[in-house]
Amino acid sequence: MKKVTLNVLTVSLMLGMATLVACGGSSEEVKETAKDAVEEATEMVEEVKEEVVEATISGEEVFTSKGCVACHQLETKTVGPSLKEIAAAYDGNKDGLTAFLKEEGEAIVDPAQAAVMQPQLAVTKALPAAELEALSEYILSNK
Repeated sequence: MKKVTLNVLTVSLMLGMATLVACGGSSEEVKETAKDAVEEATEMVEEVKEEVVEATISGEEVFTSKGCVACHQLETKTVGPSLKEIAAAYDGNKDGLTAFLKEEGEAIVDPAQAAVMQPQLAVTKALPAAELEALSEYILSNK
């Protein structure tokens, strides 16, 4: 969808520039239009890049590779609460879960066990935003 939008935008801007030149637009107007077109196209390309990166990150892979699976199982409470318990506690509160994983929020599932999670929070806090987002979405998908 973004690729089609980008192509349409590019063609539209090229036609606009051609119209300015053909209708006697000054070279300054043409330069300004071209500059605006390049800036807008660059912004769109960056947005598409971010979406592609986000789409390729699997929350389950982050969960496994960062060691979360050592303490959290899908349905069974082990060292920490199960994914189902976490998802139920944070249902409709993705921002709260993300804040907890960034050490910016309080534990609401099992506050007595929060100290056990403390070393792992250093890992989740350092995750890139896209990986943290994917991790939160994965956890919440396990209701």
